[in-house]
Amino acid sequence: MNQTNNIDDQSLQWRVDVNAFRLLGRELITDRVTAIFELVKNCYDANAEEVTVTFNNVSTISEKSEIIISDNGTGMSFADIRDKWMVVGTNSKRVKLYSDAPYNRKFVGEKGVGRFAVDKLGARVKIKTKEKKDKNWLCVNINWDEYENLSNNAVEGQLSLFTEVKNKYSYEPAEVDKKGTKIIISKIFDKWSVNDIERLYKELSKLISPFYPVNPPFEIKIDSNEFISYQNKPVKPDAVKYYSHYAEIKYDSDKGMQETLAFDSKKGDLYKMHIDKQNFGPVKMRIYYFDEGAKRKYRNAYKNDDTRIDGIKIYRDGVITTPFAEYEDHVEKKRDILGIDKSRYSGAFDHVGIREVIGVLDITKKDNPQIIDATNRQDFIDTKEYKTLKEFILQQLDAFKEQKKYSRVAKRSVVENKLIDAGSDVKTFEKELSKIEKELSKTNPDAKKNIAKLKEQAKGLHRVISKGISEQKKYQKEVERKEKILYSIVSMQEFASLITHAVRTSIAKVKHLGEFFKLNYPNPKFDKFFKEYAVMIYNEMDTLLSVTDFMLSFANVDESSFEEFNVSTLISDLLKKQYSSVFRKEGIELELGLKDDFVIETNKKAFQDIFQNLVSNSVKALTNTKNKKIKCTGYLNTNNFVIYFSDNGYGLDMNDKDWIFGLYNTRTAEQGGAGVGLYVVEKQIKALNGDIEVVENEFKPTGATFKITIPFNNK
Repeated sequence: MNQTNNIDDQSLQWRVDVNAFRLLGRELITDRVTAIFELVKNCYDANAEEVTVTFNNVSTISEKSEIIISDNGTGMSFADIRDKWMVVGTNSKRVKLYSDAPYNRKFVGEKGVGRFAVDKLGARVKIKTKEKKDKNWLCVNINWDEYENLSNNAVEGQLSLFTEVKNKYSYEPAEVDKKGTKIIISKIFDKWSVNDIERLYKELSKLISPFYPVNPPFEIKIDSNEFISYQNKPVKPDAVKYYSHYAEIKYDSDKGMQETLAFDSKKGDLYKMHIDKQNFGPVKMRIYYFDEGAKRKYRNAYKNDDTRIDGIKIYRDGVITTPFAEYEDHVEKKRDILGIDKSRYSGAFDHVGIREVIGVLDITKKDNPQIIDATNRQDFIDTKEYKTLKEFILQQLDAFKEQKKYSRVAKRSVVENKLIDAGSDVKTFEKELSKIEKELSKTNPDAKKNIAKLKEQAKGLHRVISKGISEQKKYQKEVERKEKILYSIVSMQEFASLITHAVRTSIAKVKHLGEFFKLNYPNPKFDKFFKEYAVMIYNEMDTLLSVTDFMLSFANVDESSFEEFNVSTLISDLLKKQYSSVFRKEGIELELGLKDDFVIETNKKAFQDIFQNLVSNSVKALTNTKNKKIKCTGYLNTNNFVIYFSDNGYGLDMNDKDWIFGLYNTRTAEQGGAGVGLYVVEKQIKALNGDIEVVENEFKPTGATFKITIPFNNK
């Protein structure tokens, strides 16, 4: 009987429709491997030392097909089943954070919906459970079909409440010292192949961090009555072997600082440095990197298995936080939760991906409370702390990227030097032959003829080597040219993905504002809104035009877009000539100090965009400033061309020095700033393998200074 509310008491109560079970089960937990993952994690929370996942007759679907998850944990009482297991979203694990001694395990299932994972696997569930003190097994039968039938047979407009379905229970005799829980799932929805179980094995092998001591232990087995290779097979994590480089960072509690990786380009080594404690909290991380030689060894050891090297996993209190369950036969189809394999703006050739690193990042619930699992167990909630953590992880991989680039350049240099040495050796050999020829010219004329042939062959060999060196240099120059083009293209990929959403958002705003005009214009009482909304529409369209113009400038990027030009000359012409009328109109004094010439080959239009955006931002920032100034200086140092671009506008908060390079992040919104310019500037400079940063302002106490660094060899 449906529960009703008393109209007189002026109150309402929540009622849960029967369709909620489908939302919490098969639709929320989107993958069957994730479903088993959730049930095994529940065994961990129950202080189990052993858990077995059994597959009986699952290669085909029949009445004998079943999946059983059994453990020797603490088991559940009737009250536990009634008040916890069968209560949606129960907070028992949020109130009590750790399991009983001597296990003291941090609970990993906190949302109270993991139990609905069984609905992803089959339509019938039998729970058989017992605490050690109990005399009998408590058996509860759940028939998901009854819930579905109740929903399907409901009269239109009438609620079918979840609480209306009665699940029967009974007792079975048991040995006194037995305890634990067994979940028997029958009427299974999908067939399981040996490859499916293999994928489950791999994911379960990652459940417990290999570096976290679980004592007493937690052991997992997979048992199948059909697949011989999985008959009572223990699940063990693979030892990491064959890697070429290894690094470990941690939080230095004595200094209150986080370690991070960096690369020394002079020594060719990775090293650790300290940074301030991050907003996501202290972390510990181990990374194993595989260069080409190491990958070959790895592939030979794990033939036909492309999923073993698969990037970074995050563990909380020793247990994997989300399954990261990327259950595809082909690695190209795998999801990339941390964004490791998304092409980043400057690393198409040196990018480090999930098929090159194995990593473990350890966090804790206590120290990293804002890294929160998404309810579907496939990702994390998109908090600002999680965004920062993802960027931190990518920064660690960037150090390996620099290592990879260094090795690639060093290897190329070795080849070049060997060719040069070979040419030099042949030349020396030729000279020695000339000496021998001179000595034999009188005593042995026949030998002289043979020596002459050898000299001619040596000259020919030297010509071939010289041509090889020349061709190698031409080829390398062509490769670098192609790389530059590709860098400019891939630097837009991240921008394009963000723009897609942003453009849709802007169009929706314009449509909404336009609809107001359509429905209400003309109407004098709304004149104030008409003016305000017209300005908003104009600003939205102006932003969209600037974004699309920028994207179109890259639509036809090819070799013809690249040319050599003098950076100092380009900047001088741009600021002195193209912006002279703007500076006169705005009363801005320009100071230029470009000391050295620097010739670069890249997309000239894209390079101009960098300074056009900087000037545009400065003009806005100088709106309410007296004695307005823009200053641009540049010089060559040992390895880079360094440019400083400054203004004495209202300035930047140094706490925003990284934030301002984010898309749509702006402090000049009132002056028409859209938050696109600096994002574009950073991406353009990164595409040149350069860097831009906010540094101490030279126009104190107000203003802003940007430092741009472009390496000589900008590949």
